[in-house]
Amino acid sequence: MDVPELTGAADLPDAPLAQNSTAKTDPQPAAATPKKCAPPSKGGQGLGGAASTGKEKPGEVPCKQKFDFAYPLGKPPGQGQRLSSMDKLRIAASDVADPFNLLTIGATAAISVGSDPHTGYGPGMKGWVKNSATLLTEDMTGSFLCTFLVPSIAKQDPRYYRMPNASIPRRIGNVLIQPVWARSDNGGHMPNYGMLIGVPMAVALADIYVPGRKQGVWPVVQTSAIAIASAPIDNIINEFLPDVAKRVSIHIVLIQRIVNHLTLTEGSS
Repeated sequence: MDVPELTGAADLPDAPLAQNSTAKTDPQPAAATPKKCAPPSKGGQGLGGAASTGKEKPGEVPCKQKFDFAYPLGKPPGQGQRLSSMDKLRIAASDVADPFNLLTIGATAAISVGSDPHTGYGPGMKGWVKNSATLLTEDMTGSFLCTFLVPSIAKQDPRYYRMPNASIPRRIGNVLIQPVWARSDNGGHMPNYGMLIGVPMAVALADIYVPGRKQGVWPVVQTSAIAIASAPIDNIINEFLPDVAKRVSIHIVLIQRIVNHLTLTEGSS
């Protein structure tokens, strides 16, 4: 998920172009030349389509935005940027398709099948493929519900917001509180409905297709509680990793993500 900071810098406008004071009153028709396009600003216009940024030079048209997984970080809510529903869908897709996330899923499936080949997935490569597909489906469902659908309905900003300039205790408090207390699209504060409602919905759906998963209200409550309680672990990585990026190996973060997946998998079995 994208992790914007609480500060943002506005783009400066381009300098005006000098205009020629002498112009022919009866110009000859010139051959058509292809128009250049101006890239959109970082403020974000949503997914797809072309929207004017007010910064195009003469002869330029707004570029049509392509669907990519690199969501541009911009200003936080209340300072000029709101996420549309399509923006939230874009973030959800980015979370799932992130190579780091896919590697974590593959490694988690390998450890699960290797440690217990008698699960419902079966042993060997076939079992690894089934387990990986199941974990990927769970991840897609969770991102769709927790990052896109529920936040879109509740008008909630699903992103985690860092506090890089705050004290360490304040930052730790920020890590612990955001799984249950998040930001609204307007920049205010509100319950984190994406977690509090989206997680139980995702767990209940997973109970239908995950082999060996216990079904019922109480197992859903238990698994949801584990997922919400472990959310601060990922928040710690998001909050502090940029500060110690030169000292922390990427392998440590990968191992922590794998441990998180295994914890949820074992807790829901």
